[in-house]
Amino acid sequence: MRRLIRSINDDIALSLLRACREPETGVHEARKGCKEIRAILRLVKPHVDKADFSDNQSFYKAVSGKLAGNRDALVRTKTWNALVAETSHLGATPADTVTRFLSAQAQLDPLSEKGSDFFVDLALEVDSNSKSPKDWSLPESLSDLVPNLKRIYEKARKAEKKARESDDIEDFHEFRKRSKDLFYCLRVLRPMFGKGLKSKVSQLEILTETQGNANDFAVLMDYLIEHREALDLAEKDFEPIKHEIQKELDKLQNRAHREAKKLLSESSSSFIKLL
Repeated sequence: MRRLIRSINDDIALSLLRACREPETGVHEARKGCKEIRAILRLVKPHVDKADFSDNQSFYKAVSGKLAGNRDALVRTKTWNALVAETSHLGATPADTVTRFLSAQAQLDPLSEKGSDFFVDLALEVDSNSKSPKDWSLPESLSDLVPNLKRIYEKARKAEKKARESDDIEDFHEFRKRSKDLFYCLRVLRPMFGKGLKSKVSQLEILTETQGNANDFAVLMDYLIEHREALDLAEKDFEPIKHEIQKELDKLQNRAHREAKKLLSESSSSFIKLL
């Protein structure tokens, strides 16, 4: 576990260096690495010094936060362009208006204009965090990790149930976060559980990708509503746009719940036995 976290930390630093040349790809990989480390930390939390756990969680959350802004703008543009390509009846003029607006917003603070120094400095900051974790008394037996793995599974299960019964997008977002935790933790443990876990890890990866796509549409919807006045569209043109985004969001959320049903229907005890 110690070596793995150091290895992912090194991958984050390398991804930040890559961002000097390929900002979108490098930033995406660095943010994924931060989420993976935070999930692994939750898995070993009972065996980690509380202050060390909190410091590491805060550190990787802060690194990810520094990279969030413009990538979100690029994702909004990409999500919208994909919707326009698949939806012929949005209307050329309204669709072009939204396309121009999102493209302009993406250029306001592009990561590429932050310059190489921004990414190099952040890479050095991450690299300095690669020292051996302090005050960890990790168990030698997998069975000692199982109780916390059950809790992580149960949190994902409860989050899915709450999201399924709710219209609040924040509940779906929580479902997505808890599913990612479970995915990263099981992927780490797969060599210890053996081949039987491979299918579940693959299914969880598909689930989190579906959730991510749904989240992209939710973010796009919120952003367009927030900037409603700047779009300067008549209500008759804006309503069909919201309708198509919501329709795609609903479709992806429903798919995510169907995929989750295969993975989260068992009790936590039964789930562990299946592993």
